[in-house]
Amino acid sequence: MRKTAINIKTEKWDEIISELKNRGWIITAKYYGFDAGIDDDFLILRKGLKKIMFGWTNWFEGEIKCNDKLFQYLETEFNLAFEFGKPMSLKPMVILTYRFQSLPLFIVKKLNLLKD
Repeated sequence: MRKTAINIKTEKWDEIISELKNRGWIITAKYYGFDAGIDDDFLILRKGLKKIMFGWTNWFEGEIKCNDKLFQYLETEFNLAFEFGKPMSLKPMVILTYRFQSLPLFIVKKLNLLKD
Protein backbone atom coordinates (compact mmCIF):
# COMPACT_ATOMS: atom_id res chain seq x y z
CA MET A 1 0.00 0.00 0.00
CA ARG A 2 1.17 3.49 -0.74
CA LYS A 3 2.20 5.86 2.01
CA THR A 4 0.82 9.35 2.35
CA ALA A 5 2.91 12.41 3.08
CA ILE A 6 0.92 14.77 5.28
CA ASN A 7 1.10 18.34 6.61
CA ILE A 8 2.81 19.75 3.52
CA LYS A 9 2.66 23.54 3.66
CA THR A 10 0.41 24.92 0.93
CA GLU A 11 3.18 26.96 -0.70
CA LYS A 12 5.47 23.92 -0.93
CA TRP A 13 2.60 21.71 -2.16
CA ASP A 14 1.83 24.23 -4.93
CA GLU A 15 5.55 24.54 -5.79
CA ILE A 16 5.93 20.78 -6.20
CA ILE A 17 2.93 20.59 -8.52
CA SER A 18 4.06 23.58 -10.58
CA GLU A 19 7.61 22.31 -10.97
CA LEU A 20 6.50 18.79 -11.90
CA LYS A 21 4.22 20.24 -14.59
CA ASN A 22 7.20 22.23 -15.89
CA ARG A 23 9.12 18.94 -16.07
CA GLY A 24 6.54 17.29 -18.29
CA TRP A 25 4.13 15.75 -15.79
CA ILE A 26 0.53 16.10 -16.95
CA ILE A 27 -2.71 16.51 -15.03
CA THR A 28 -4.94 13.53 -15.72
CA ALA A 29 -7.64 14.29 -13.16
CA LYS A 30 -8.54 17.44 -11.27
CA TYR A 31 -11.30 18.48 -8.91
CA TYR A 32 -13.28 21.33 -10.50
CA GLY A 33 -15.89 21.95 -7.78
CA PHE A 34 -16.91 25.48 -6.84
CA ASP A 35 -14.61 25.29 -3.80
CA ALA A 36 -11.57 23.90 -5.66
CA GLY A 37 -8.45 25.63 -4.39
CA ILE A 38 -10.44 27.41 -1.67
CA ASP A 39 -11.57 24.66 0.70
CA ASP A 40 -10.33 21.51 -1.03
CA ASP A 41 -8.26 20.45 -3.98
CA PHE A 42 -7.31 17.19 -5.66
CA LEU A 43 -5.35 16.28 -8.75
CA ILE A 44 -3.39 13.44 -10.26
CA LEU A 45 -0.16 14.01 -12.14
CA ARG A 46 1.24 11.36 -14.46
CA LYS A 47 4.42 10.93 -16.43
CA GLY A 48 4.57 7.69 -18.35
CA LEU A 49 3.56 4.96 -15.92
CA LYS A 50 4.34 7.10 -12.87
CA LYS A 51 1.44 8.55 -10.89
CA ILE A 52 1.28 10.99 -7.98
CA MET A 53 -1.94 11.98 -6.18
CA PHE A 54 -2.21 15.39 -4.55
CA GLY A 55 -4.87 16.32 -2.02
CA TRP A 56 -5.29 19.54 -0.08
CA THR A 57 -7.70 21.04 2.39
CA ASN A 58 -7.55 24.41 4.05
CA TRP A 59 -7.87 22.65 7.41
CA PHE A 60 -5.02 20.14 7.12
CA GLU A 61 -2.65 21.46 4.40
CA GLY A 62 -1.36 19.31 1.53
CA GLU A 63 -0.93 15.59 1.13
CA ILE A 64 0.83 13.47 -1.47
CA LYS A 65 0.33 9.77 -2.20
CA CYS A 66 2.70 7.80 -4.42
CA ASN A 67 5.13 4.91 -4.29
CA ASP A 68 8.37 4.91 -2.27
CA LYS A 69 10.58 5.47 -5.30
CA LEU A 70 8.67 8.64 -6.23
CA PHE A 71 8.81 9.89 -2.64
CA GLN A 72 12.60 9.48 -2.73
CA TYR A 73 12.69 11.42 -6.00
CA LEU A 74 10.54 14.24 -4.59
CA GLU A 75 12.55 14.47 -1.37
CA THR A 76 15.81 14.68 -3.33
CA GLU A 77 14.59 17.09 -6.01
CA PHE A 78 12.85 19.46 -3.60
CA ASN A 79 15.16 19.06 -0.61
CA LEU A 80 12.36 17.79 1.62
CA ALA A 81 11.84 15.34 4.43
CA PHE A 82 8.21 14.27 4.29
CA GLU A 83 6.14 13.47 7.35
CA PHE A 84 4.09 10.34 6.77
CA GLY A 85 0.86 9.54 8.51
CA LYS A 86 -2.87 9.04 8.32
CA PRO A 87 -4.35 11.05 5.46
CA MET A 88 -7.33 13.35 5.72
CA SER A 89 -7.81 14.50 2.12
CA LEU A 90 -6.42 11.33 0.51
CA LYS A 91 -8.41 8.68 2.39
CA PRO A 92 -9.78 5.99 0.06
CA MET A 93 -13.41 7.18 0.28
CA VAL A 94 -12.39 10.82 -0.21
CA ILE A 95 -10.29 9.86 -3.25
CA LEU A 96 -13.26 7.96 -4.68
CA THR A 97 -15.51 11.01 -4.17
CA TYR A 98 -12.96 13.35 -5.79
CA ARG A 99 -12.54 10.99 -8.72
CA PHE A 100 -16.28 10.99 -9.35
CA GLN A 101 -16.32 14.80 -9.11
CA SER A 102 -13.20 15.22 -11.23
CA LEU A 103 -13.55 15.67 -14.92
CA PRO A 104 -10.99 13.93 -17.07
CA LEU A 105 -8.76 16.57 -18.62
CA PHE A 106 -9.71 15.69 -22.20
CA ILE A 107 -13.36 16.53 -21.42
CA VAL A 108 -12.35 19.82 -19.79
CA LYS A 109 -10.31 20.76 -22.85
CA LYS A 110 -13.02 19.61 -25.26
CA LEU A 111 -15.62 21.76 -23.50
CA ASN A 112 -13.12 24.64 -23.16
CA LEU A 113 -13.68 24.84 -19.39
CA LEU A 114 -10.18 26.10 -18.64
CA LYS A 115 -9.57 29.77 -19.07
CA ASP A 116 -5.90 30.61 -19.71
